[in-house]
Formats: sequence, structure tokens, C-alpha cells
Amino acid sequence: MAMDESYLKSYAAYTDRSNYPEMFFNVLSKIFTDVKLGGLRSCLAIGPGEGWCEIEFLKHCEANISKFIGIEPDHASAERLRTSLRSSLPGVESQVFETAIQNWEGPGKPVDLIMMFQVLYHIEAGERQELLKKFHDSWLVSGGYVATLMGSDKTSPNSVGKILENLGYTEPTWEAIEADFLKAGFTKHYEHEMHVSADFTDPIEDLLPFFQLHFKDRVITLDDLREATKGPPSEGKVFAFHTLALFKSMN
Repeated sequence: MAMDESYLKSYAAYTDRSNYPEMFFNVLSKIFTDVKLGGLRSCLAIGPGEGWCEIEFLKHCEANISKFIGIEPDHASAERLRTSLRSSLPGVESQVFETAIQNWEGPGKPVDLIMMFQVLYHIEAGERQELLKKFHDSWLVSGGYVATLMGSDKTSPNSVGKILENLGYTEPTWEAIEADFLKAGFTKHYEHEMHVSADFTDPIEDLLPFFQLHFKDRVITLDDLREATKGPPSEGKVFAFHTLALFKSMN
């Protein structure tokens, strides 16, 4: 999935057209009014890009992190992540591996927290179940947490999920993801939904890699994307529900 600087530009184009960062920060503030995770010392971030979501999560939960491991297959994103960790988490021992999570052998020593934001779409169902079982049985300490965030509503005719559906991609449901966690032995510790709005009216070339990431065997063109965002009632103005959840290991 390595895409050089084009994916970073595309992600920036997406966030520029949405209120995603603002909504994410709001949800973190609400969650950590109730949830206390200050005892976390080590974490693993899977597919963090340049890491702003993960770093904000750690800051909001007031964890005293001493070790941060990042798994990021995109080279440009991995380089940005290294820079972000040096500036935002000085003094924290950090490692960034440029590989897909399916090819990685694990952290060696179990960690307290695994963060996986907007990643599970890109892992096939069978691999997903196997990966979550590894988390629970080997990669996390007893009582460790997985924090995950993904879209949780695909039924509205003016959702981001509908654009992807128009392009020929069906995202896994939040219910299926939650069932996979429970099957792997986790319990759900907390969840909170966030409502993101975006405006994809007259999409530009920079948006393409953001959507292309969902397709392994097909190239999405700008004409494809423009066609997918047409039609009532939204004409490019869309919303998406996302669920941020904490699952706790019980081994």
C-alpha cells in the first residue's frame, strides 16, 4: 500500500474537506472524562500514518508512555511519524517499522495498548480474526487494551460509505468488527460515536489515493469519483458515523 507523498496529500485533502479532526478531539475529551488509562506504559500503533490521532489519544488519556512502536507500510508516512514522535513524545523510546501488519512478527514483549484507527477495513475477514487473536493471546499484557476507530453506519444514502459503495466497495460493518473482538476473547470496555461531515463536491485529483486505498485490483479515476459523489440528496455533501471503542483483553 506504499504510495509516496501522494497519500499524505490525499489524507490532507480529505481532512480539509471534513470536520474529522475536530470531532476526534471532542470524542477523546468525552471518553477520558470517564475512562482512566494513565497506567499505560507501552503501546503499538498499527497504520498510524503520520501519527496525529495516536499521539492525541495518548495525550488525552494522560498515559506515561515510555515505549512506542509504529507499524506503517507507507514510507513517506513512516518518515513523518518518526518526526512527529521526536517532537511530540520526546524521551519516549520509539521504533517505526515499514511493513504491513500481516508481515510483522509482533512486539516481542507484550504491550499495554494497541491503537488501530481506520485500519480494519483493509484487512480481510480471516486475517482480521487471526490478528485479533494474536493481540489477545500474545501481543498484549493481561488486561491490556485495543483502541479502534472505524465507520459504523453504511445505510444512509448520503454517507461516505455510500460513495465507496457506488465505487464498488462494501465496508465491513461495525457489528462484524465487534463480533470479531468478542470472539477473540476481548470484552468491550467503552465506546463512543462521532458524527463527521464532509464536502466532496467537485472532487479533485488529490482525493483519489484516499479512496484508492480500498481497492487492490482496480484503479479509481477522477471520473469514477465524481460519478460516485453525484445524485440526491447530498450532491457531494456527506456525513459518516464513526465509533471509537476500547476493548480489554481478559487473558
